[in-house]
Order: sequence, then structure tokens, then C-alpha cells
Amino acid sequence: MYPWLIPDWHALSQTAQAGRLGHAWLLLGDPGLGKEQLAERLARLHLCQQPQRGEPCGQCHSCQLFEKGHHPDLGTIGPEGKTIGVEAIREICGRLQSTSQLGRGKVVIIQDAERMTESAANALLKTLEEPAGDSLLLLIASQVSRLLPTILSRCHKHVCQLPSEGETLSWLAEQGHQATQAQVRICQGAPLRVLNYIEEQQDSARRTLLEGFTSLSQTPSRATSVCAQLAEATQVRLHWLQLFLCDALKTQAGCGHHQLAMPDLAALSQQLAERHGSERLLEAEQQLVALKAACQPGQLSNPTIHLMNWLNRWL
Repeated sequence: MYPWLIPDWHALSQTAQAGRLGHAWLLLGDPGLGKEQLAERLARLHLCQQPQRGEPCGQCHSCQLFEKGHHPDLGTIGPEGKTIGVEAIREICGRLQSTSQLGRGKVVIIQDAERMTESAANALLKTLEEPAGDSLLLLIASQVSRLLPTILSRCHKHVCQLPSEGETLSWLAEQGHQATQAQVRICQGAPLRVLNYIEEQQDSARRTLLEGFTSLSQTPSRATSVCAQLAEATQVRLHWLQLFLCDALKTQAGCGHHQLAMPDLAALSQQLAERHGSERLLEAEQQLVALKAACQPGQLSNPTIHLMNWLNRWL
């Protein structure tokens, strides 16, 4: 298990040992924490035929099937595309109604639960209100605000905390990566996001995007190119832009490099801060927050239009 999840696991394991696990849990936390690993461990414990001091035994028939990925009483669902539809939820909930094959109940893991459509969430609500037998539903989410209040009220909740920057840097070093403080901050401290960022060599893409954005006031013709870059991995790249705008505002306020989210691009932040007033930067950052929300997966059929509109307002 990832080292930063061990305290979370101990807390959930103790709850299970005390017989207070209930039938539905919502595991919350930033993306890139590996919450799926926590859910799978909890599912394994719930289905284990011979649990030992709050841990799955690893030896019973149930644990062996789980290890092989063929457990008949475990179901996992995630978004196929941008959302989780009602039919997928109905199918997985229907499986909970049948008798468990190994006699230890059934478990359903719903990844990215915030991507359920409203009708899908309402279909799940019926199962949460009337759980079948010894069933356990594990919902994993990163954006609690996108879940229906009725779903939230019927689940126990556990929030996974981010490790410190030092812990993240140490873990990445163990994986063979000498990460920078800037890379950790760009990825909001989530170790798996930093790992993915490094492996995909995204530093160059970030620099190219932000250099293009900085030059827009002098070269408006680059707007189409910047928009095309934003259209790829939109949420990630809008996040880079938001940090960049905030760094420019910090620079105007006299903050040092160590206080910036992206100290490796301090010179570029300085350029942006010199070319635009604080009111304009603040207005752009506020509009960007709204744009990020509008461009969430499943929200817009053509986010490129909204991206270009924002860039045109900036110009």
C-alpha cells in the first residue's frame, strides 16, 4: 500500500474490526492519491473468509480469487467516457440482490462517483436506502460538490489527506525520480499525479503553453495555438494557467520565488506581471475558475468554443 495511505487504512480497518463498517462508504481526496487501492483493500477485508486483526488473510479462497481478479462477489464500475450512466448503475445494483457465491456478502466499488448522471445517482440511492444483505458499496470521489446531497447523507465518509511535500519528494526518489518542488506544487501535492507528470515529461508542454499565453498581448495570432493546447487535457492545463496567473499576482505583491507555485518559471511570471495590471490579472483568474467548472467532463459538448471565448476576452 502507498505509504501515505497507511494511516487511512488503519482508521478504516479499526472501524471494520469494531463492527461499525456499515454498508456504504465514500472515500474522498484529491486525484492522484491512489484511493482505489484503499477501496480494494477494504473490499478484500470485507470478503475475506478468515480476517486476522483487521487484515485480509491472503490465504483463503476469497483472497486468492481477489488476487487473481476473478472474485465473483466483487463488482467495479467507472465512467465509460465522460459519465457513469443509469444502466450501468442499475446493472451493478442488480447484482447485489443475488446471493453471494462465497457467503461473505458482496462489494461494489464505484470509481469517479461524481461522474454519475443525476438519473444514475438516483438509481444508486434506492440501493443505499435498502441495501441487500451483507453488501458493501464503496464510492470513490475527488469532487464532493458534484455528488447529490442525498447520496452524501447515506454514506459514511473518509477523507484521505495529502502527504507533505517532503514525503512526496522522498517517495518519488524511491521510484527513481528526482522531482522538484515546483512539480509537486503544480500537481497539488498528489504523489501519483506528480509521477504521471514526470513520466509524461509535461514540463515542456507547460512551458510552451505559458510562454504562448504570456505573448498573446503582443502576438494575438497565437491564440488559436494556445487554445489547441488547452483543448488537450483541459482541466490540467487550465490549472497550470490558474497557478500562473496567481504567481503573477504574487510577483506584483512582492512575493519571493519560494512563495510561487511555479518558481522554475519565475522570470515568465515577472513578464506577465509587468505587462498587465493586477485588476486585469485578477479578473482573468476569476473567469478562469468559472471556465474550469464549465469544462468539467460531461458538462459541455464543445468546450473549445468556451476556451477561445475566454482567450478572446483576455486579448
